[in-house]
Amino acid sequence: MDVQSPQEETKKILVKKRKTMLNYSQITLRYIQENASFCFLCLKVTSLTLFLVYVAIPIFVRANQWILPKVVFLNLVRWPPFTNLSNPSEFGLNNTRHFNLHVEEGVKIGAWHILPKSMYIENVNIPWDKFENEMDNGKMIFLYLHGNSGTRGSHHRVQLYNLLAQLDFHVIAIDYRGYGDSSGEPTEDGVVADAYFTYKWIKDRVGESKVFIWGHSLGTGVTTKLAKKLCDEETLLVLFSPPPPPPPPGDHPAGIVLESPFNNIHEAALHHPLALPYRMLPWFEWVFVDGIGEHGIYFDSEENILSVTPHIMILHAKDDMVVPFHLGEKLYKKAKDTRSEISGNVEFISFEAHHGYGHKLIYKSPDLPTHIREFVAKSK
Repeated sequence: MDVQSPQEETKKILVKKRKTMLNYSQITLRYIQENASFCFLCLKVTSLTLFLVYVAIPIFVRANQWILPKVVFLNLVRWPPFTNLSNPSEFGLNNTRHFNLHVEEGVKIGAWHILPKSMYIENVNIPWDKFENEMDNGKMIFLYLHGNSGTRGSHHRVQLYNLLAQLDFHVIAIDYRGYGDSSGEPTEDGVVADAYFTYKWIKDRVGESKVFIWGHSLGTGVTTKLAKKLCDEETLLVLFSPPPPPPPPGDHPAGIVLESPFNNIHEAALHHPLALPYRMLPWFEWVFVDGIGEHGIYFDSEENILSVTPHIMILHAKDDMVVPFHLGEKLYKKAKDTRSEISGNVEFISFEAHHGYGHKLIYKSPDLPTHIREFVAKSK
């Protein structure tokens, strides 16, 4: 029996591999020859797709920077479509009043007022004037500021209203200018002005009842900027009042909730899933991101939060693919590291990825009601 040397054995293995590769090549070539038209079609489709994604779209966006605010606010994306926001019962909301607020000339925003659970009366229509009259009944109030796209009637938002109402809070939800049934076009200052007007409208009617602000996604940028404005106003009023100074007016919110927040719109845009195909390209920021700031859209929450003195609760799911978890952590760290002695606490509550809450479904957490109760109990 012949014994082969290791060199001969290695040579045989290499020859066998070459034959296998040659066979694969021949099979592939034969397939291409037999399906030439199909392969050519695939090549054309691939080439066209790459051209559109990496050439046509970037050129169009850079030449039409006006489109960037539309992408940030997505107010034209309305889901569910063909709904009547003036009839909240279509969305499963009972004991809910629809009304409008005239913010400024040419801007009228739509709003809902959902009553606390303890005020529900089965099969009884509560008069509209009773809604406003009951806002100072001692029940706490949440002003809800939603994120981009959709309306105040989007499913995940309605589910949160129901949860807050079940916990016996009043809920005021609005659509910013340009969203839902509200007139006007959204801008950063514009949507903050809508939130500010609504907050003042609430404060004029609630007496000593506590008011909280809940922002989600883009609404966290609105919430943080609104809270800064309210806290700055209070500080200025105290500083420049003639002696003896009057007591602080206490017009700032009792606390704010930031659900799925980002630290600023620039980083949120950099990490948005729509940016994934372009993120590694050298001209990505120049084409897709820089123009956002050129249109006056910053939502610089990590800067605005420095002036926010009330209690802050941040909620973020680790599997959030729209606003990555680490952006919420950045905002929390900035707030935590800069809190003054007179400021309320800031807490960060994370939700593990295996729950599947993502960007919009934190309301499903069975622990959320407890977190909310503890939050309002600690807020001043």
